[in-house]
Amino acid sequence: MICADLPMTKTMETEAPPVVVARQPVFDRRRRLYGYELLFRALDPERAVVVDHERASAHVLVTALGDIGIGALAGGRVAGVNVTRQFLLDVDPLPFAPGEVVLELLEDQVVDDALLERCAALREAGHLIALDDFTLSDETAPLLEHARFVKLDVRQHGLDGLPAQIFAIRRAGFRGRLLAEKVETEAEHSACLRLGFDFFQGRYFARPQLVSGRALHTSSLQSLHAAAALSDDEIGFEALEQLVSRDPGLAMRLLRLLNSAAFSLRRRITTVHEALVLLGVRTVRQWAMLVALAGLPETPDELLPNALVRARMLERLAELRGDPVPAGAFVVGLFSLADAMLGVPMEEAIADLPLAEEHLAALLRHEGPNGRALATVIAHERGDDWSPADAGVSIDEFAAAYTDALAWAYDAEPDLKAA
Repeated sequence: MICADLPMTKTMETEAPPVVVARQPVFDRRRRLYGYELLFRALDPERAVVVDHERASAHVLVTALGDIGIGALAGGRVAGVNVTRQFLLDVDPLPFAPGEVVLELLEDQVVDDALLERCAALREAGHLIALDDFTLSDETAPLLEHARFVKLDVRQHGLDGLPAQIFAIRRAGFRGRLLAEKVETEAEHSACLRLGFDFFQGRYFARPQLVSGRALHTSSLQSLHAAAALSDDEIGFEALEQLVSRDPGLAMRLLRLLNSAAFSLRRRITTVHEALVLLGVRTVRQWAMLVALAGLPETPDELLPNALVRARMLERLAELRGDPVPAGAFVVGLFSLADAMLGVPMEEAIADLPLAEEHLAALLRHEGPNGRALATVIAHERGDDWSPADAGVSIDEFAAAYTDALAWAYDAEPDLKAA
């Protein structure tokens, strides 16, 4: 279970609820992944709920630094964590190095001399401060001197209200970076680009960019078809060998991956046949699917690691449910971002792929155990309400599966990109 206390925090009780941390990506103006905001949920047996912000801040930090590790959770990128006035005043020194975490000071905090002095000390020590859901007022204006980032909520201010807010913030002397959060459409993203925002966060970036009549790259379709052809749970040794071997590019990249340091094999593998003998059909099939998807051109930075996390997460949840064929769950997770990878609706992305009917039902309509688990994982990623029971597991099992999936994806991604 991802759950712990920070003894330094005076306001937390001894008993703490079970905790799961999710992450939401932050992108720069060129749609490159910049970092993650770490999202906190405490769980009751029925639903996921937001709890006291003091406890939330402590749990996210302890989880990131201890249970999971900041490297696996943020993938070597910047990590943002919501904090309160009381947390900053109570926790001294902070349990991480300057620049390792962005402290996102929540809105509606009392701004007084104590908070301003603490922010000044943190800034001088090299810590990064962001003002979350910021609205400029006489009370909040002094915080701008100490902030590196200001986050403006598109839903709160609206596209019509953002220009005045940005103008006022700049006129007040802020020279840091602006982040638009809750960006949900291409129109909002384009408008925020024109307004000069430096970073962007929201559901739009996990969805496909829908362009009428958009043509799909032949290489993208070939990569997706290759991965789908490998998704058959019933495929045997000889059929798998033939399928991989007749695509020289796929075979070469797969062998390069299997011979990397990640697998620590005692001798070099030179053929697909050797790989199957040493590693088995299931392992070779899964990694061949990953290599095929990793070959998709122009795939945004976040999509591959997110697909890896979902694939491993769904597989672990299936194992915990006692599913006799958990490899099918891996397939559903891996293809769950096919729409975003290709920039078209899911129906179009997987229309002609040789996927099993149960996989199609899970991807298109979230039907079946794997479909319900996928819907739960997506809600968890977005910070929406969700229940581990919908995925057929307990709170602790869901938390452990997510920890495992993050660590596995963090280890696998560099080797996949290098293959």
